Amino acid sequence: MSPDAPPRSSPGPENPASAIPVDCRGLALVVDDEPTNRRLLARMLKKEGFETLEAESGSRAIELFEQSPPDIVFMDVMMPGMDGFEATRRIKAMAGFDFVPVIFLTALHDEKSLVQCTESGGDDFLTKPFNFSILKARITAMERVRDLQRIIAGKNRELENLLEQDRQEQKLAERVFNRAVNDRNVRTEQFGLVQRPATTFNGDLVLTQDLPDGGVRILLGDFTGHGLAAAIGALPVAETFRTMTRKGVDDEQVLDEINRKLYRVLPPERFMAACLISLPGSGREIRWWNGGMPSAWLRNREGFQELASHALPLGILPELSDRETPRRVAVRRDDRLLMMSDGLLEARNPEGQMFIDHGFSEVLNAWSHGEAVLPGLLRALEKHCADQQPEDDIAILEAPLDPELFSRPPVSRESHPQGGWNWSLTLEDERLGDLPSLESALRPLGLLDGLEEDAGPLETIVNELYSNALEHGVLQLSSRMKADPEGFCSYYLERGRRLAEGCQGRVDVSVTYEPDRTCGVFRVRISDSGPGFDASQWEKTSLDTTRPWGRGIALVRDLCETVVFDESGSRVEAVYRCR
Repeated sequence: MSPDAPPRSSPGPENPASAIPVDCRGLALVVDDEPTNRRLLARMLKKEGFETLEAESGSRAIELFEQSPPDIVFMDVMMPGMDGFEATRRIKAMAGFDFVPVIFLTALHDEKSLVQCTESGGDDFLTKPFNFSILKARITAMERVRDLQRIIAGKNRELENLLEQDRQEQKLAERVFNRAVNDRNVRTEQFGLVQRPATTFNGDLVLTQDLPDGGVRILLGDFTGHGLAAAIGALPVAETFRTMTRKGVDDEQVLDEINRKLYRVLPPERFMAACLISLPGSGREIRWWNGGMPSAWLRNREGFQELASHALPLGILPELSDRETPRRVAVRRDDRLLMMSDGLLEARNPEGQMFIDHGFSEVLNAWSHGEAVLPGLLRALEKHCADQQPEDDIAILEAPLDPELFSRPPVSRESHPQGGWNWSLTLEDERLGDLPSLESALRPLGLLDGLEEDAGPLETIVNELYSNALEHGVLQLSSRMKADPEGFCSYYLERGRRLAEGCQGRVDVSVTYEPDRTCGVFRVRISDSGPGFDASQWEKTSLDTTRPWGRGIALVRDLCETVVFDESGSRVEAVYRCR
């Protein structure tokens, strides 16, 4: 028996081969209604080192096969009751993916009978009367095929286990990705947004973040490839985009920083095509930049304005060209913006035709001013693709450019509230990964009324300090894991794994507003249940701005008057003065 053969079930009480020697060549099942033929073949097989079972009919062969699956079967064709063809079909079905060779015993030589033997699952033929030399050769050939098949089956099982492990890791990574990227997007209910991944992971990145003046900034990116490998760069992009947008950094600086970060993080063959749109709070214009993405489309009263690619994708060169700066275009009430990734335009129908050539132009030309185009676009896409699965990730975003939806007028100094307040929150154990945004927590209470201009910086301060307490205090993750591109991704995968497995701990958040004669002060206090760290030593190393980690705290220091950790390192207080 091949060493790769699966273990045989214990023989039943009627099984003549109740104990098979370890050095036995295997178990052979001989099926023939003629006792003389069975005994003759059984003696020949025993001489070759086989243990044997004998069955006088097809139905008895099925019973013996169920009791103790053999390594090889010799099947007579013509038998009363169930013939050899039917018995073989059932035996092959019972064997499943395990290859059990069946050699037909036949005196038939006509072509039709031989074809029927093959169609019923037979693997070889042995003509009566039996020739011992031919029998040996046929057995040797079948053993080679059987052993090779079992080796392949074993490798396939190993591959299936690896694929299942990969699927589980992708699900975990998707959960981390959604929490760190998608769940932190703002104003998504005001956009028409569709994302369809080609695999578990979506390599198309959609980010939205409020600007300090009440406007909003949008980034639609498409990494080379798709799946997990395409999404590795999404985490550093999202972190940079959100932090700099909340701080009010202009478009060009945001693009420069994302480009530099991707150039350091991604291998040379990887990059991110991107389209960046900023909708200022004034509502009078949009600023746009397109590096390697399909054209975005602005539908205004005059018709269509194409926002075509005019720059290289991000991450290819260490610095962006001075000629590839963001551009501006005026907008008015009821104008609408459409952005997309190339997965939409390259989606194929069953005939292999792309959507850009069959359907997209018709939808675009039928788009009326002031009306949403996304519903009609999706209907046309579904009709085009039929049952075809997408070959690439698809992302589509439609934004209405009504000033009422996106602008919050800047607040004058005189409108700062004169009454103070305190808001606190404690998150424990499985809730630690669910910090709500300050906007969603404080806005319904009216605590941000008159403080809109400072809501963005305050959100940044709380998020960065909370992340520091959660990741380094409770989860005990080391920032040094981010020292290289692979480590950066591993850091956030490990963060998600520890949260998913059910960490235990607590983080307390307190935000206090103290009015004064000028504009007011926020005090943010955050503490965690972790073991802490040497705060004095950390203060020294945190001043090193060349490291690839610790930039979140550096940003908090830039925004705040003071940031002070206590000696244990598990409590921090930041003071931010309103602008």
